[in-house]
Amino acid sequence: MLQLDWITFIVIVVIALIAGAVLSRLWSKAQGEDTGGLRRQLEDLKRQHQSYQINVTEHFNRTTELIDTLNQSYASIRDHLNQGADQLVAPEYRLESARAAGEDLQDLAPPASKTDEFDMPRDYATKTPKDVGTLSESFGFTRVDEAASATESQADPDAEADSKKSR
Repeated sequence: MLQLDWITFIVIVVIALIAGAVLSRLWSKAQGEDTGGLRRQLEDLKRQHQSYQINVTEHFNRTTELIDTLNQSYASIRDHLNQGADQLVAPEYRLESARAAGEDLQDLAPPASKTDEFDMPRDYATKTPKDVGTLSESFGFTRVDEAASATESQADPDAEADSKKSR
């Protein structure tokens, strides 16, 4: 009998272990702790991330192609404008073509005029040797002796007429 009790005890323990494993598995699936599902979810996320990286790479490759096309179009426009300038602009104004040809740009510049040909600006020029120009620092200020002569000239009409003639 004692031997039967040990065999029965071992069978009951094995059955309990199997039942515990089954119940544990069912319980973990009910709680969302499915390791196989987590692995599938991880694989899906990896695929999505890889797809995203591929999309970003394709986007930047396409952007590079478009910028290259833009640069080529810009170069084409620049060449067109240079050709038009060569055809339409007078030769003396073609500085860029002169630089490319290695010509001296001083030859293209208008001749420098002599400074002897220029007069002083009219605003600075004096009317008579005693008068000052309108932009002079002393313009509009009268001296004490000039103020006294101005009051005398107001009293003497002949002196006023002489001062108007001198202007």
